[in-house]
Amino acid sequence: MEPQKNANRLLLPGQSEVEAIDVKELLFDLLRNWYWVAGCVILGFFGAQFYLQYTVPVYRAESKILIKEEKGEPLSEEALLQEIGIKSGSNIENEVQILTSRTLMKQVMQELGLDIQYLRTGRFKNAELYQNSPVVVDSVHWGGRGMQAALNLKIKDSTSFELQEEDNNSNRLYYFAEPLLLNQDTFWLRYLPNRSDADDLKINIGIAPQKYLNALEISTVDENSSVLVLQITDPIPQKAADILDQLVSVYNQAAIEDKNQVSQKTLEFIDDRISLLTVELSAVEVGLEAYKEKNNIPAETAAGAERLLDEISQYDYSLTEDQIQLELIKEVEGILDSGDIGQYELIPSNTVFTNNGSLARQIQEYNSLLLELQRLARIAGKDNPQLRFLNEKLSTIRDNIRQSLQGFQQNIELAIRENQSKINVFQQRINQVPRQERELLEIKRQQGAKEALFLLLLEKKEETALSAAITIPNSRVIDPAIVRGPISPVPLRVYAIGLMFGFLFPVGIIFFRSLLDDKIYSEKDIKRITQAPVIGTIAQSQSNENIVVKQNSRTGIAEMFRLLRTNLNFFSQGDAKKVILVTSSLSWEGKTFIAINLGISLSLPGKRVAIIGMDLRKPKLAQYLTQKPDTENRGITNYLVSELELDDLIHSTDINDNVFFLPSGPIPPNPAELLSRDKMAKLFTQLKERFDYILIDTAPVGLVADAFLLEPYTDISLFVVRYGTSSLDMLKRLEEIREEQKLKNLAIVINGVKSGRGYGYGYGYGYGYGYYEDDSVKRKPWYKRFMS
Repeated sequence: MEPQKNANRLLLPGQSEVEAIDVKELLFDLLRNWYWVAGCVILGFFGAQFYLQYTVPVYRAESKILIKEEKGEPLSEEALLQEIGIKSGSNIENEVQILTSRTLMKQVMQELGLDIQYLRTGRFKNAELYQNSPVVVDSVHWGGRGMQAALNLKIKDSTSFELQEEDNNSNRLYYFAEPLLLNQDTFWLRYLPNRSDADDLKINIGIAPQKYLNALEISTVDENSSVLVLQITDPIPQKAADILDQLVSVYNQAAIEDKNQVSQKTLEFIDDRISLLTVELSAVEVGLEAYKEKNNIPAETAAGAERLLDEISQYDYSLTEDQIQLELIKEVEGILDSGDIGQYELIPSNTVFTNNGSLARQIQEYNSLLLELQRLARIAGKDNPQLRFLNEKLSTIRDNIRQSLQGFQQNIELAIRENQSKINVFQQRINQVPRQERELLEIKRQQGAKEALFLLLLEKKEETALSAAITIPNSRVIDPAIVRGPISPVPLRVYAIGLMFGFLFPVGIIFFRSLLDDKIYSEKDIKRITQAPVIGTIAQSQSNENIVVKQNSRTGIAEMFRLLRTNLNFFSQGDAKKVILVTSSLSWEGKTFIAINLGISLSLPGKRVAIIGMDLRKPKLAQYLTQKPDTENRGITNYLVSELELDDLIHSTDINDNVFFLPSGPIPPNPAELLSRDKMAKLFTQLKERFDYILIDTAPVGLVADAFLLEPYTDISLFVVRYGTSSLDMLKRLEEIREEQKLKNLAIVINGVKSGRGYGYGYGYGYGYGYYEDDSVKRKPWYKRFMS
């Protein structure tokens, strides 16, 4: 059978049409429980207010910096790789990694004092005292293995405090002027007046850089931009701004120090040479003075000797300069041959190699590349592709420098030999000068050469120092740190979430209750599954009485049974259908209650009615009518196993003279076999002759097959389902029974309908409590109505 479709039903993925949710019914359910929704919305509002009051707000600081990218040579190896589509790495990405390194953040924390956190303790939240704590930690000596500690202080006055330890509740006083020894660690605390008036402090010592790195975000303005946007969040806006400003400052200072390493290496080399020349020049000057005094030489050398001295001094200067460059070549070769890649050293600056521009450029490129590799090695792993690329490129440049040094060394050695040869020629001319003049000339020759070289080194030193002094940082601040916020919590958003959660929570409970509920609540639920007609609905009785239909009863439930009686007549279409079988799927759905009260309703017009207890397994008929168990009366069981006559079974009732009943009798061990005996036909033949209506209260069809055995003797089969108890799956079984015609003229009666669910009593027939004057309705408490 095709299920009936309804536009009001919500069909979720994986659901069948039968399992779909009735949107209209869900809406009615929400309206019936509006007070739960309203209450939860109010709780959500006050919950949001409580959250805003006791949550520490978070601010965001933001700054912008420009990363200055050094332009490489157009024909460099890296440029050629980029031309063919191979990227050797992004300078911007490397700088971002450096900015987010633990090394830089740790230095920032040390300079701002963020490695120690001071908190004013409160009942619901703690407030950080940034640069406003009345107590500061001057120094710490770690004696244990750990490098972290937490101190809970209660300040008594400007000289003393109590230490609130978890395992020690004593009121021992400690003094700020004395060292504090805890767990082998020693702390020196100092009290600062005119600061915050906090009495209870918590001091966290040894804050890790990761705390602030987690709050730091760095991004580029766009894909092709070198502008970085630095953002950090923190509960204290001033601290957030200080961290960003200090981070940029530390980053620039570290970049300058990296760049100045080459200059420092060059200055060290020049200083070593100047120190040696100073000693030598001093010795020469002292020797010149002593020689003049010893030989009583009042005046300088002759003009001819002076000219000869000037000429030879030029070659001496060139020879010394070449010798210095030869020494530098040997030092550079030693640097290039020392250790592996991790032990490479910087080469002194090209200010010394004044005669070889190509070698100077190679050394400059080598130093720049080595500095970049060292910076990247601090933040990248050994398997980093950019690091591997730099190592390979550095190795290639080292080989090129070695080859250039070999050629340059040969040229220098040749120049030294030429200068020495020319000096020897002049030396022979000097030997022809008189002895005293010759000796004096030799001394002055040494003095002049060393002075010229000394001045040259001083000039190079000043050039190198000037180069280091004007070194520019890697970045330029575009916008200093500015604070925005608070960004969290946002009051409007928190209130919206609180109200939304307060609304969705009860709605969700009602929705999932409807989603998981497979019980029957309305006639529409039945019609979606089976074509068996619903000929009556019976409200839940407000009393504990089993008999609700009486002679002059005007209650709503009595009228429902009268309506059921009328519908039976329409259902039978005027035919004389006397035998009515009443069954259900389970034993607690009220089939006995329906059979008794329907029988009484049928008897009111003066018809004789017999109610038969055919539930031989769990009988209740006699118990409902006489307050005595069926097993204490002779009944159907006795009739089927003995020679009893019908008159021995029929019992009258105190209800009226037209209602009789036949109890089931003792419970037999084989009910199905008894109901299959031929004597059953005789029983119903006699009953039809004596009664206008015969109602059979039989066992549930969902458990046993007893009701099917009585099908040949029945005219109408009433199947009782209970509101909110019977399941929809049971109706599928009922539809199979109807299609297979296992029960004649199958119809459904809904029993135990409650107020508030479905579409009211009678589902369109108009019956409900309060309509009749005999109804005494007591409204349920609000907390029970929600569970109905």
